[in-house]
Amino acid sequence: MKKYYTVSQIAYKLSAHSRSRMVSEDAVYGWVKQGKLHVERIPGNIRGVGKYPFWIEESDLKAFLREMNYDVDRLFPDND
Repeated sequence: MKKYYTVSQIAYKLSAHSRSRMVSEDAVYGWVKQGKLHVERIPGNIRGVGKYPFWIEESDLKAFLREMNYDVDRLFPDND
C-alpha cells in the first residue's frame, strides 16, 4: 500500500531533522505554488490534514527531496 504525506507532515519531518532550519507549511506550500512539488488535493471527506489539503505519495516526495539536496536516507530511515 502506498504511503502519502500531507504538506503539514512534510514540514514537520523536515523541521524535526534539521537543527538549524525550521520548515513551515507555508514554505512547503510555496514549493507547490512554484511548481516544484507536485501534490494531489485530498478528498473533502478526509479531515485533520493541516492548513493545506494536499498530499504526495512517498516515492515522489523522496525524489523531490533528493533534488532539493535533503538527506532522504536520514529522513526515511525505516524505508528502502
